[in-house]
Amino acid sequence: KFTGKFREYANKNNAEYSAWTLTPQYETDIGYDVIWMGAWPSAESFGTSIEQWNAEGGQIAGLFQEAVECGGHMMYASAPINAAKSTPEDGVWMAWQCTLNDGVSIADAYAAHLDAGQVMKRMGSLGLSWFFQPMIGAGNTDYDYTHVVAFYRYSDLGATMEMFLNNKGQAEQQKILSKVSSCRAPNLFDAL
Repeated sequence: KFTGKFREYANKNNAEYSAWTLTPQYETDIGYDVIWMGAWPSAESFGTSIEQWNAEGGQIAGLFQEAVECGGHMMYASAPINAAKSTPEDGVWMAWQCTLNDGVSIADAYAAHLDAGQVMKRMGSLGLSWFFQPMIGAGNTDYDYTHVVAFYRYSDLGATMEMFLNNKGQAEQQKILSKVSSCRAPNLFDAL
């Protein structure tokens, strides 16, 4: 009920905002049933959109609160690694929480992910990927950034996993990324 009403509102009022519901499929102790993932093309677009939502979205927000118990609200800044030129569609998302090695900056880690992303792309990965840095409302996180990789289909994920695990993708990627950070095992979400 909420999703349909929200989509109607967003299509009428804010063509720049995109949203997905992320449902955990493979996870451990994640602590929630769903993530509402919203994105804007810029911080300025975010500000304008939130002002309009605060003025006009109260009735729809009430529907959301009836459907989902919201335990947190936070913002990440994202930077593309291998991202689509347009808004990503529904699919499968994997997310790794990563901690910087001593003496490594966020800029160093992002540059390494750009390099590793090109390696995976040359090997044939169909994954789209982003570098997410916790910002507003994140509190005291025990990680420095999140690496997100999305696929349109599970079969694309499977093909990349095969390449990563059995065709030297992991070794090639770790030559680059192990110098800058260590990452937890990923959680996997369906994104609709």
